[in-house]
Amino acid sequence: MGLNFHLFVALLSFITASSVRVDLETSSKKEWPSCPYPYTYLNEDTTQMIGGDKPITCHKMSTGNGNTCPDLQQARLISARKYQAANYNEFLERAQNFKLSPVFDKTDKIRGLESYEEMVQHHVQGLMHPDVVKIEDKILLKKLAEDLKIPATQMYYGAHKDEWDIQAFKNTLGVLCLKGIDSFIIKAVHLAWSKGQKIVRNWQKDCEQKATTNVAIDELADFVDKEIMNQLASPADKHLREYVTPGVTMEALFQTGGMSKRPLEAKVQTLWGKVHHIFFVGQDPRGCTSYIGAWQYNRDKTGWDFNGMLGGKEKRDEISELVLNKAFDELVTHSENFATAVGADVMRVDFFIGFNDDNSVDYKLNEAESVSGARYYHERDGLARAWVDGYVNSGRLRMTSQKWNQIYQETEDARAANQLD
Repeated sequence: MGLNFHLFVALLSFITASSVRVDLETSSKKEWPSCPYPYTYLNEDTTQMIGGDKPITCHKMSTGNGNTCPDLQQARLISARKYQAANYNEFLERAQNFKLSPVFDKTDKIRGLESYEEMVQHHVQGLMHPDVVKIEDKILLKKLAEDLKIPATQMYYGAHKDEWDIQAFKNTLGVLCLKGIDSFIIKAVHLAWSKGQKIVRNWQKDCEQKATTNVAIDELADFVDKEIMNQLASPADKHLREYVTPGVTMEALFQTGGMSKRPLEAKVQTLWGKVHHIFFVGQDPRGCTSYIGAWQYNRDKTGWDFNGMLGGKEKRDEISELVLNKAFDELVTHSENFATAVGADVMRVDFFIGFNDDNSVDYKLNEAESVSGARYYHERDGLARAWVDGYVNSGRLRMTSQKWNQIYQETEDARAANQLD
C-alpha cells in the first residue's frame, strides 16, 4: 500500500507541528588531498593489504599479520607498556569504589591469575542477565546517550516488535522523501554481526515518481517485517536471543566526508571507567583506510598514527593531528561517562568521526560493544593485569578452596612445562 502526495504533506505538517527534527544529510565540500601513503592489496578479490613497514600497512589485516615491521612492533609494544606502567595504579584506584552493574560483576568468578582471554570469557558469560538489554538494545541506547548528553546518530524511526506498525514505518519513509534525506541505514535492535542491516542510498531517486516510491517503500517495509521482526539472534549470542526484544531502528547514515567511502570510527576501550586506548577503523576524508592496529592512541595521547610513532622522528599525520586537537578530549570524556553510567568494568564505546570544511571534527556515538573482538596484541597482558587486580585489590575477590586448588595446579603445571624443579 503506497503513500500519496497529500498524505506526504499531512505528515510533513504533523512533523513540523510536533517539533520532530529530521536533518538533511550533509557532507564536506572541502577538497581533501588523496591518501599520501602508497599501499596495495593482495588482489582484487580480497581486502588483505600488502604488508609494509609503516603503521598504515602493518597490522593484522596485512600480509604477514604484522610481521613485516618488527622495529615498529617493538616501538608499539614499548608505547603500550610504558602507558600501562604509568597508569596501573590509577586503574586500580578507580576499581576501588567503582559501582559495578550485576551484568559485569565477576566477583564470584575471579581467582586472581586470569589471562585477558579468560576475563573476556567471564565477561561474555555475565551478559546472560536481564539488565543487558539497557546496553544492547539500540533504541534504549539512544535514550541513554541522550540522558548522558552524548551526541549520537539521529534515529528517524524506532520500534520493538510489540509496537511495530508497518504503516507508521512507511509513513516515515515518505517523510524522508519530502525532507530530502538521501541515505539512511536500517538496523535490527536484537541481531549481531551486521545481520538485519540495510543501507539505503539515493532515496531521493526513488521519490521522483509515485509508482517508484510506492514499490521502494513496500520493499523496505517487507524487509523489516521478514528479516528483522521475525528473526532471532543466533544461539551463539544467547544474551541477545534471551533478553533483547526484536525491534528496528532507522538512522541517519553518517558520512565522514571527503573521499571516505566507509565511515571512520574511533573505537574507545575503557577499563574501570577510564579510557585505556583508542583505535581507528574505516576511511578518513583522504580515502586512507585504517584497519585495526594501523592507527591508535593511548589515553595519554601517546601511540601511533599512519606515519609512525607519536613523538618519534616521523612527521605527524595531518588527520591524526585534527582528531587529537579537535575531538580526542571529548571522546575520552563521553566514553568514560558512558562506561561509568552503565557500571561496566570493561566497555568499548564506538564513535563515527566526520571532518568539516573549517577543519573542525564531528563525532557521533554509533554503538557500545560489551565485548571487543580486537586481539590487543600489544595491550592484552597489561589490560588483564589491571582488570584482574582491580577485583583483587578492591577486596571483591572471594577466594575458595577450589580456586586455590586451580592456582596451585596452574603454578605446578607451568613449572613442569618449563622443566623447573
